[in-house]
Amino acid sequence: MFPSYCVRKSYVFIASLIGFALQTACIAGGMPEQEGITGPTWKWQKTQYNNGQQSMPVEPSHYTIEFMPDGKVHVRADCNRVGGNYTTQGSRLGIELTHSTRAMCLPDSLDQVFKKDLGAASIYFLKDGFLYLDLKYDSGTIQLSR
Repeated sequence: MFPSYCVRKSYVFIASLIGFALQTACIAGGMPEQEGITGPTWKWQKTQYNNGQQSMPVEPSHYTIEFMPDGKVHVRADCNRVGGNYTTQGSRLGIELTHSTRAMCLPDSLDQVFKKDLGAASIYFLKDGFLYLDLKYDSGTIQLSR
């Protein structure tokens, strides 16, 4: 027979291995992938809708999104600051805007349009230094630059 302290050490070692495996699996499955979208602050250039219309801000630096490594997003929607979360899986993207300041922007502001479009993003890809976010139901594409 093994001494009882050896058995306890074996259980502790096995429990540690299981804990490490679970932690690794949670991190791998729960954290967004960082394929080039985290880091820079992306400025909204335009959204081209599939019905031929487009939205284009006069000042792109007033409409930005920053994808943080921890799955958070920081958004500037003209005169408002917005926060939320994002997830990625391959090229799939989900953005959930959860809170915002409520400043009254000027009448020609595109703050509501920008927030709505970000919430409808479903796929992302990088091309020629731009970040593109395809909207749900193949309804359009957001173009952002660094």
